[in-house]
Amino acid sequence: MKKSYFVLCLLLVFCSLVEAQNELVATLDSSTRVSGDGEGGLYFAGARNVNYRFSPRITPHGDCVDVVNGYAFVTWYKGGMDARNLMLSRKNLNVPNSNWVTIEFPHQHVGQGGELLNGTGIRGDSHNTAAIGVSTIDNTIHILYDMHAYRSSSLPNHFFNYSVSKANMAFVPDNEFTLDIFNPKRNYLKSGEDYERMTYPMIHRADDGSLIARYRQGGSGNGDILLAHYDGSVWSDNWLFHEGTLALPNRNNMYGGERFLNGKFYSGFSIRYSTNSDTNTSNGYMLNSGLYYAYTNGIPSNASIPWFDVNDTSIALPIRNNINPNSDPVQIAQPGDDYGTASLPRSSSDPAWTVTANGAIHFVQRVDNRNVHYYKLATDTNFSSNVGGLIPNPQVRGEIYSYKNHVFMVELLGGKVNIKTTLEDQSNWEIVYAGTESTNYAHFDAFVDGNKLYVYLMEDTGNNTPGVGDKRPLYFQEFTLSEVDAPVLISLEAEDYTTASTDINIGSSTSASGGEYIDAFASNQFIEHKFQVATAGSYDFILFAANRNRDDSIMDIEINGTLYDDVLITRTFDWNIYLKTRIPNITLNQGENTVRLTQRRSLSSEPDKIEFELKSALSTNDFNIQKVLIYPNPSEGVFNIKTNIQNLRYNLLNIQGQIIQSGIVSQNIVDFSNHIQGIYFLELSNGNSKLVKKIVVD
Repeated sequence: MKKSYFVLCLLLVFCSLVEAQNELVATLDSSTRVSGDGEGGLYFAGARNVNYRFSPRITPHGDCVDVVNGYAFVTWYKGGMDARNLMLSRKNLNVPNSNWVTIEFPHQHVGQGGELLNGTGIRGDSHNTAAIGVSTIDNTIHILYDMHAYRSSSLPNHFFNYSVSKANMAFVPDNEFTLDIFNPKRNYLKSGEDYERMTYPMIHRADDGSLIARYRQGGSGNGDILLAHYDGSVWSDNWLFHEGTLALPNRNNMYGGERFLNGKFYSGFSIRYSTNSDTNTSNGYMLNSGLYYAYTNGIPSNASIPWFDVNDTSIALPIRNNINPNSDPVQIAQPGDDYGTASLPRSSSDPAWTVTANGAIHFVQRVDNRNVHYYKLATDTNFSSNVGGLIPNPQVRGEIYSYKNHVFMVELLGGKVNIKTTLEDQSNWEIVYAGTESTNYAHFDAFVDGNKLYVYLMEDTGNNTPGVGDKRPLYFQEFTLSEVDAPVLISLEAEDYTTASTDINIGSSTSASGGEYIDAFASNQFIEHKFQVATAGSYDFILFAANRNRDDSIMDIEINGTLYDDVLITRTFDWNIYLKTRIPNITLNQGENTVRLTQRRSLSSEPDKIEFELKSALSTNDFNIQKVLIYPNPSEGVFNIKTNIQNLRYNLLNIQGQIIQSGIVSQNIVDFSNHIQGIYFLELSNGNSKLVKKIVVD
């Protein structure tokens, strides 16, 4: 024990009386399959430069999700490589258990430089995304797709691809949602405009239902960003928003994007200079560099709409970036200078960013394989920044979003959906949702509308064989975002134990709470804490621990004489990341209490801290009177519940304490066979009483 036990007790009593701010909750409402049985989205299985260029990912990718008027729209390319058709699927979210309906277009992905079209090669191209936007002025569907800086001379019918529906067809009944609602494909938005050499299309909807199209004209390190406006009838001329085709050494292009948020239109991006990775120039960065920010209060229908920098100072368009930061009008930070570890700091991804309703600005970027976070409130003069820990990784193509005063991001960890969040004035990230379904996912795109989060995913089938692994199932998950009052917590640092076995090692890490953790926790070693509690009652036990390698890391946890054996410790995939393992509804007494952790799987986890979260008082009268049996346990997923109690509802909680499935107990059976093997907690209630039991799905 390294600190005063008396002081620790006083701190615990104090902590039990302090409440924090509200917490974000993400609840999974449904998960449905988009692609039909036997169908899947296109994936470039095989080897880079043989079967594909740049990345194997093409579906879902880019600006491929729109949700409006209670309907979800997603674009994809049909798998496998012998198909490659553009696809559009729609689901009526207003109708429970509605089906996805899909339109197959005649257009097929043209491949790298058009080689799949003209038969000169077999490579796909991950740049050729399919962007979708729905105008609510005339209820039209707009899709921009399959382009990567092509010229009309080489691909006269496919250099720029645009499909638009007829008016008032976006929300027709499912049986009328067919190819017939679309006009023939065309190679322009407005006749007479130049649409050659376009890449990275996006479509954004304004509050009035009009649309903004954006695309890059040119190439990597040498391209311009163009915008155009759809007023519900026609598209405007293209106009220049960001000019990158400048004289050396300032020639560049913008990597990032724009969004309508809180009634304004924002742009957040990094810069890729044409001289990047050249040690003989003054640029000094590998690939992308800098963080840039600008906004306008109006709908950018033309270049005359006024724009502003982070200090609300008017700026001139087009934006022109300069390698000299003192003359760059919209640069807000240089992560390569702040956190670079290489001689040429490397940032290969676009930055993820958002602006909250209160005007807080958040950027996340990756520099030399470390995640960095820059943030400021509207009232702050300067940005704060942090590196490492649970800061999310923008290279997974997740975006940052906000809900009230919470900032959050979706990630895939170990093939499962994870949602990380922090308050808008902090960089204190934590995972508030971790998927437990048996399906592993390879990549995703997300969309947020109000208190709803939608995640569009491709399954990781594990098969990378050309002709076999190039057709993979697609899924769509719907989440509800909400707030709960932050709980009263009792917190114990793992290294501040009262007693322990011999040879306990204490390690140091800037990512650990208090800077220290239990290192090299070996089999049968234990740590025990005695601590004081001011308020007796029902608590959740929460262990924060790192577990990089194992899905079968287990501990025995004993609380006031009650043994919870073989508790599965959450896998974190990183020794510097500490995630929650939870045991719900344990009892703490007023006065002294004891908790003991005994390591069962040697060197498989490293405890950081223990928390006890106070729950509201629970009446258990009905469950004390009526015996409840849950069997078989373990089970392959189907559990029988023997009881005379009526109107039972259930919640299934994972080991992080997150509700992952809810429902009504029907015919005394609950079915959890769609979840992976592991330990869960089953909460039963009838409105007045609750019971929590540990169950095992094997």
